[in-house]
Amino acid sequence: MTKKLNGNQIKMIAIIAMFMDHFATTLYPNYEKFWWLLLIHLIGRVAAPIMWFMVVEGYTHTHSLKKY
Repeated sequence: MTKKLNGNQIKMIAIIAMFMDHFATTLYPNYEKFWWLLLIHLIGRVAAPIMWFMVVEGYTHTHSLKKY
């Protein structure tokens, strides 16, 4: 039996990644000076594709495209 991530867990990963990105950018606006800030910033960039994927998934599984 393999464990898989569900939609809410994937969204939580995106939310945490986005929070890390915004938090690091707010505290240290010049992120290119430190490698670990660049790493946090790059991790934060994962959030947008995950959210786009969730929008497309919701769109393809909805019964009423007009309401969506």
